[in-house]
Parts: sequence; C-alpha cells; structure tokens
Amino acid sequence: MKVNELITADSVIARIDDFFDGVFTPLEAWLPKLSEQIRERTTKGPMTGAQLVSLTQPDAHEMLSNTDRPLYGAGFCATEAVVSVGNPLAWWQGPDRALLASSTFGPGNAAIDLERLEWFRVPAATGERHVAGPFVDYLCSNEVTLTASMPVFMDDAFVGVACADVLAADLEAEMLPLISRLGDALLVNTRGRVVVSGWAGYDTGDLVRGVETGEFALDRPVHVVRSQRHPFLLLVGANSAG
Repeated sequence: MKVNELITADSVIARIDDFFDGVFTPLEAWLPKLSEQIRERTTKGPMTGAQLVSLTQPDAHEMLSNTDRPLYGAGFCATEAVVSVGNPLAWWQGPDRALLASSTFGPGNAAIDLERLEWFRVPAATGERHVAGPFVDYLCSNEVTLTASMPVFMDDAFVGVACADVLAADLEAEMLPLISRLGDALLVNTRGRVVVSGWAGYDTGDLVRGVETGEFALDRPVHVVRSQRHPFLLLVGANSAG
C-alpha cells in the first residue's frame, strides 16, 4: 500500500477479492490431481481415513508451504462414498502442520456432522466455491477463522471439498490498514457477520442486521459495495471516505 495511493471502497473490495482469489489459486491447482487420485484409489471401493491422510498429505503440506497468502490450514473432507471407515477429514493446521486428530470425531463427539457445516454444505449444494465464516473453529484451532472451500468431483459425482483456512486475525492484519482509510467502514459477509471492522463499536463476528433488505441497522446511512466473486460486502458510513 503506497502512502499517497487513492483508497476508495471499490479499490478496497478489489483488494479483498484479490486476496481470496489468491487463497483459492492453490486449491484450484490441486483439484485435477486430487480428483484423479481419488478415482484411482477408490476403483475397488472406499478407502479408510488413514489412507485418505496418506493420499492427501503431500499436496496439502505443499500448498501450505508454497503460497503468498497467510494460510493457517488446508485439507480435504470426503463423502462416505470415498471414506467409509475412520475420519473423512484429512486436515493440517498451524506452523507445525499438525494433523487434526482422528479422536475429534470419536464416540464422545458422535453428534458432529461435517456435511452440515457451511464450508461443506454450500459447495455440496451449489457446486461452486465458497468462503465460510467468520466462525470460531471449535473442531480444529479454536480461532476465529474463514474457510475457503471448493467442491471436488469425480465423473460429475460430488466426492468432497478441498479447503484452506485463513485466520480472521491474519485477514485483519492485511486489510484493516486499507479499510481504516475509508473512515467508518465494515467488511461483512452476506449474512451480516463482521469480518473486519474499521468502525468503533463493532468487532469481528458481530451481526449487522439488514443485509437482505438493504436497511442496515447502523447509526447512519452507508455506501455499499458488494464483491462480485466472494460472499462479502463493504459498508462505508456516510460522511466517510469512499
């Protein structure tokens, strides 16, 4: 960011789009190989969770190590057609690239239904990529997280989602300096959850009502810029820049 660079709401949403385009880039590159590996491995039937880990670990680790985006985690979550025994989630997180423990989905947590979580459910339903969050990632890091996910297909059949995690704190570190130059401004998702706040009194995860109607429950009118590629809106308060 150049000190004298003109910052507008449109330029900020373009930067946000570019950030998440970069998050999806390694996922898009992984999908053809992953789909073919799943095809080859399931020729004789579903695999186990341990086999899924062995299959996906090299590429997930490479993605985490070779990106210019601050990815915190990455992996793949399979359908029952791919993994019939064990953990269907092969996911690595943190600086040490730790594997999410299989015990997370053991008898004590049997109520967890991964397919109902937004980062799985939306791509499964739409066939399109999606960014879920911000949400507290109780399954993995216990951090406020956004998860970018892409559906994976094999012969037109949906077989799971490939995902990458970004901590909300890391996104804020990248985007708040820009958003703050607009005055009072909020980056929210399409459900009204605050993603990055440059508006006093609002924090990440707070709910701004009125996204669906355009009548935002804020203390003044706002200028709204919607992302055309990702589920985000930028709200800039009246009398602010942008």
